[in-house]
Amino acid sequence: MLKKTLFIFFFTCTVCGTYSQSSIVSITVSPQTPTVTDTIYVYAELMFPYSDCALQNKNHTVIGNEILASTLHCMGMLTAICNVTDTFKIDPLLLSGIYTFNLDLSSGFGTPCTPGIVSDDQQIISFEVYDTAGQNEIPSPEAELIGITDLLGRPCLFKPNTPLLYLYSDGSVVRKFSIE
Repeated sequence: MLKKTLFIFFFTCTVCGTYSQSSIVSITVSPQTPTVTDTIYVYAELMFPYSDCALQNKNHTVIGNEILASTLHCMGMLTAICNVTDTFKIDPLLLSGIYTFNLDLSSGFGTPCTPGIVSDDQQIISFEVYDTAGQNEIPSPEAELIGITDLLGRPCLFKPNTPLLYLYSDGSVVRKFSIE
């Protein structure tokens, strides 16, 4: 009876002891000094205690100056370190200022992949988005106009008395305001 009790205790401690939570190793933003016209990429370096850390789902939403992001990875049964990078593509943020990126990391097991009750890790970083209003980008002579948008980034046609962004094939952006 004592051997059986010790075995159950040892087995429980071993199983509980080998489980450790997944963690966010680092979060970086590219470009390092984004502007309101830049597409921003956020790279999250993640580490998992079990192999086969397949991505189940990943999403983000922008609410004001806060970007809420979450990711769920499914764990395999083999105890082996699994490192992975999740990339979040954020369309140009229209307002300059300080933004926070709040990442919630979860991991799950089984089929279907079921996450735990609480998230494994959470990390918040801040970065600043700069305005390009004072910058006059001049398109190169061979650049072609590829589109016109309003200040919210919506495609539009020429509108007098309205500030517009002219997008060129070389990546330059010219702000124009025509008064009639």
